[in-house]
Amino acid sequence: MARPGDELRNPHTGQSIRFVSIDDDLLVMETSYKAGGAQAPAHFHPSQEERFEVLSGAVLTAVDGEQQVLAEGDTITVPAGTSHTFGGHPEQDATVRWEVRPALRTDELFELLFGLADGSRSMPDDGSNPLDEFAAEFQLAPQP
Repeated sequence: MARPGDELRNPHTGQSIRFVSIDDDLLVMETSYKAGGAQAPAHFHPSQEERFEVLSGAVLTAVDGEQQVLAEGDTITVPAGTSHTFGGHPEQDATVRWEVRPALRTDELFELLFGLADGSRSMPDDGSNPLDEFAAEFQLAPQP
């Protein structure tokens, strides 16, 4: 389980996450995106709201299919159950304050995802998908 000050890095996308505060009601992170970094796939959080504030640079997002560029000072709130993408801008790095309400096990989800990306974690030998245990926190959005 993550603690405030812990940091994760994805060597494939260049994204990093630093955990600022963690309690049952709120998870606060600061994340950085490299220019041209991949966006998260279209997904939703069944019972969690997310709020993003761009601290520097710019990011791309699409909420319910509506694409936007968010720049320094911009904020966006994504209600629970709303399909969205979020991530790197093609030409600008960015730093974003990211809040998740309630926190649930989101920190553990990111530890798993980034661990799979950096090789410190591996997929189970039995063919099961470890992401299945995080269905309350993250689900891929249905494709049109």
